[in-house]
Amino acid sequence: MTEHTGAHGPSAHDPITHDRAAHDDAGLFTGELFEPIKDVPPPTRSTRSQSRNSDRRRRHKRHRRVFFSLGAIIVVLVVLASVVIFPKLRDHFHDPDYAGAGSGSVTVVIGEGASATDIGSTLAQHGVVKSAAAFISAANNNPDSQKIQPGTYTLHAQMSAASALTLLLNSEARVQSSDLVVIEGATTLDIEERMVKALGESQRPQIEQALKDVADAGLPLGYAPDGSANGLPSTLEGFLYPATYNVGENETPPSIIGKMTGAFIAQDRQSGFALGAKALNISPYEALIIASLAQSEAKFPDDMAKVARVILNRLASQRKLQIDAATVYGAKLNGVDPTTIDYTSYDTPYNTYLHDGLPPTPISNPGADALQAAIHPTPGNWIYYVNDSADGHLYFTNNEDDFNTAVDKCRNNNWGCA
Repeated sequence: MTEHTGAHGPSAHDPITHDRAAHDDAGLFTGELFEPIKDVPPPTRSTRSQSRNSDRRRRHKRHRRVFFSLGAIIVVLVVLASVVIFPKLRDHFHDPDYAGAGSGSVTVVIGEGASATDIGSTLAQHGVVKSAAAFISAANNNPDSQKIQPGTYTLHAQMSAASALTLLLNSEARVQSSDLVVIEGATTLDIEERMVKALGESQRPQIEQALKDVADAGLPLGYAPDGSANGLPSTLEGFLYPATYNVGENETPPSIIGKMTGAFIAQDRQSGFALGAKALNISPYEALIIASLAQSEAKFPDDMAKVARVILNRLASQRKLQIDAATVYGAKLNGVDPTTIDYTSYDTPYNTYLHDGLPPTPISNPGADALQAAIHPTPGNWIYYVNDSADGHLYFTNNEDDFNTAVDKCRNNNWGCA
């Protein structure tokens, strides 16, 4: 038998105990993993105060860094707003505009009948104003903007819209040499000379031919002397509407005349001239002749409407018109100085002392007031008129004795009675 010692406890050679010790590298079983806990003294009042001060300094530094960071961001945003955002907001709520009177010299052409929108666009395209909208706004706030005349203007670059408008209303800014001015009561003879002045003497033959080409002048229909629908008058007299016309570099006599007749057509349509004539039981051409007589005989619109009534009254009573201005026109067509003739006896188709009815054509180119007078004559029974003051007002009557007395008064005061 084999002898056994210590049968009731493990020995040094116990395989379980040996393996546990051999593999306990981490000290889990030997207690070597944890260091013994040392005694830490409790914090004193001094150490607590130092800790609080340290915490406050750290918080203060952190707050300062945040404050400076926010300040830098705010500065950047303000600069960005002033450079980018604010101008865009301003332009959104206000029309972009320059400030001041501008500088340099810019030549701009304003055409006939140009609206504020047209003018604003032209100025913006030439760099005169910053935007067409700014000029339109300035024009809407100034009633005088309606008085801007067509023509060539010398303006400045980068002007405020208000400054540009002021300069356009200043006649000194207009290049007068580019203008062809047709005054109320001007005749075709007067207009020929003005066209020669604007285009040059070398253009006289072309101007004369254009004034004769009635068929190519763009006259409105319904103005034939015989009342036919498609007939044409023998002359452009009466159809060359008084206005200021800009003469561009490429302008020709026919194109200028086309502007004048086009302006007449526009006035005819706007005022209902042809329809007004028919309401009086006269043709549009007869009304145009009456308008030209009223234009040449009277200076003031009220008198023009009364002259038109006198003409209608005399025609209705089959009296000769006896209008001096018609005889003067006939003399001018013949190249005769009107001051050398006797108005009552100088014989042309235009002498209304010798011939019944209206002259064969208008004797001038009437303006808007005279055209209105012809179709809206003042009611009255007058058959005579004569100058009644130095400024050209007329006296009207249906009594021959009163008329003769008024004629003597006119002569004694040198008011223009022959």
